[in-house]
Amino acid sequence: MRLCFDATAFGADLESAIELASANEIGAIEYSFAPFAPSTASKQELKAELQEERLYFEGLRARADAGGVSFAVINIDYVLDMQNKSAQKQFLPMIKQLARVAEHLGCNKIAFYLAPPRQGKQDLQDFARDFQTFFDDLLAKLGQHKKGAWPLKFLLRLDTPKELRGQSIKYWRPFEPDEWRALLAACPGLGLSYSPGDCLWMGLDYLQNLSSFASAIEHVSAHDVELNRNLLNDSGMFGPLFWRYRLVGKGQVDWRQVLELLKLYDYQGCLSLQFDDEFIEAGDTLGLLEALNEQTRVFRPLVRG
Repeated sequence: MRLCFDATAFGADLESAIELASANEIGAIEYSFAPFAPSTASKQELKAELQEERLYFEGLRARADAGGVSFAVINIDYVLDMQNKSAQKQFLPMIKQLARVAEHLGCNKIAFYLAPPRQGKQDLQDFARDFQTFFDDLLAKLGQHKKGAWPLKFLLRLDTPKELRGQSIKYWRPFEPDEWRALLAACPGLGLSYSPGDCLWMGLDYLQNLSSFASAIEHVSAHDVELNRNLLNDSGMFGPLFWRYRLVGKGQVDWRQVLELLKLYDYQGCLSLQFDDEFIEAGDTLGLLEALNEQTRVFRPLVRG
């Protein structure tokens, strides 16, 4: 297991993220891209763009290698809705471009959000089969079935999508373990970007749940969570928002037990420190750096031990 951190939280570009990781002697970074529109360049212009892109990202990879830093996972902050054809069309070119970026950077994991099936609208097994067809087509378009292709692993993100954080689940619903299980069974090449904190607020025993899905977990997103029990007891899960993200160690997840369990299952991925916490204001670089230093000091020996 390795320690990692979400460099996107610092508002840094990839070059600055590499420098930050190297300066803090953290060997891996997680980085997220916002949704973007595909290039509208002509064929000749696109060829030049791709060449420029390759040189830029390969240069970044050389800098990362020199600083002892690798890219653990590349995220796309986009929720793929399998019941929306337009969303699927938007998703494919973004993933194709991110796949190229991942290869240039030497990263073999791409993580994305998936909207759960609409209850009462689609049977879970039908949903899983539809996604399997889409997923197999995606792998084929990326050449993942070809010998010598860059070996990408796609991960389903189980933390809460950014646009839904702060909203009561009266207005949306999270992916549930039965749905994870159905997708993993349908798509053997799919993995999980796991979030114990999100399991906690969903009312799951995150240690038991982690054990159930240990073989599929490829990345662990270290969001801690603080629950407002008074609000939950008064209004229930569908009332006002009763939980919030905190810095890891500031919430109610027992991270020592999580780490011991990951070691028990010989987890070989990263524990990625997250910085979503309303007590750190957006743009508070000093506060973020202090949080990074504190968390690194506490969790580095726990990850290694």
